[in-house]
Amino acid sequence: MTKLFIFALDGVPYEVFEAMRDDLPNIAEVADRGSRGVMRAVDPPITVPAWASMFTGKDPGELGIYGFRHLNKQTRRSYIVTSRELREPYIWERRGLRSVVIGLPPGYPPRQYGVWISDFMTPEGRSWTHPPELANTIGRYIFDIEYRTDRKDEAFKALVEMTQLRFAAAEKLMEWANWDVFVLHEIGTDRVHHLFQKYWDPEHPMYQPGNPHEDKIPRYYKLIDQLAGKLLKKIPKDAEILIISDHGNQAQRGVLAVNQILAEWGLVEYKAEPRRGADIDEVVDWERSKAFAWGGYYARVFVTARGEEAHDVKKELKKKLRTLKAPWGYIQNAVYEPRELYREVKGDAPDLMIYFDSVRVRPVQTVGYESPWLEGNDRGPDDSLHSFNGFYAATWGDRRKKDLHALDVASFVEAAL
Repeated sequence: MTKLFIFALDGVPYEVFEAMRDDLPNIAEVADRGSRGVMRAVDPPITVPAWASMFTGKDPGELGIYGFRHLNKQTRRSYIVTSRELREPYIWERRGLRSVVIGLPPGYPPRQYGVWISDFMTPEGRSWTHPPELANTIGRYIFDIEYRTDRKDEAFKALVEMTQLRFAAAEKLMEWANWDVFVLHEIGTDRVHHLFQKYWDPEHPMYQPGNPHEDKIPRYYKLIDQLAGKLLKKIPKDAEILIISDHGNQAQRGVLAVNQILAEWGLVEYKAEPRRGADIDEVVDWERSKAFAWGGYYARVFVTARGEEAHDVKKELKKKLRTLKAPWGYIQNAVYEPRELYREVKGDAPDLMIYFDSVRVRPVQTVGYESPWLEGNDRGPDDSLHSFNGFYAATWGDRRKKDLHALDVASFVEAAL
């Protein structure tokens, strides 16, 4: 039985690895031993459902998971997606293999299989390991940091500490547990882009060369490589290694209060005049509205019109949203019904899914602004948006650069076991 170590790096773009590979010798060594390339993310390119799709082989529609939270249109209630919503087994569970899994989303509450540490969505004070007593063995641990903040130096210090503690936990578990598959997920690689993309990326509209935070992203990736190198020395020599991300990150070009556009088109009606920054969930008039939207990395439109009118609303929105322009000119918008993207559509799916400007414009669901085009994110400072270009490197597979789709990751992994 070949052991497999999976290093799951959240949000790493392939372009970053290529640009920095000389400064990442341990990751580059894995890439040079086997295969590497772009890992094309699922739709939508979001941590939840991306990792679940990659390691079950099921697309988000088959899983019935479309983001961090869902809306039940029948009850008009929203809920956070947890590990309970993931009803499909992971590859290693399906094959009955011994596993250690650290932080893989959706990871709370801990899955009752193998050794499990829950993810960055873990509520404070809740049980976060399986078995429960494992928490005492691990000791101090940080799930996530405050990354939408102007306190950049403090955030970077917290980011480094979180990552060091995660790797320390991994070292303990590598010695403590018997395993066939070991999965270490690190959310910090995503957070560093949200914190510092505009300080590092020349393509970001707010980039200024020579700024005091320009070295933060390279410094963090070097830390990741150093910690990875130390950890990889502890795994058996004949073990296979996969280093992979779930999506990429890219410069944010703009922010759109999408519900204000829908209101201009006569589709959203408010209970009363909304205050600045009011959440659509608080102010939308369900009975009089024909549709409204949630924001995030992509927009989810929920059509509240019924019967034939619902069909007409979707048709109208597809046409108008695809041709919507930004203040700076034409942008490439993609509008889908879930059935156009997935083999099956389960659970609380939205009626429409929209990527604005190839995921470079962030849709937000708050309203009450003078203009629907905002200067920044409504949830706090955030410098990046996700992209479809993730990254992978493996010690097996075609040595020539070969791209991989997220839905092929499961079969790719099984080939190594």
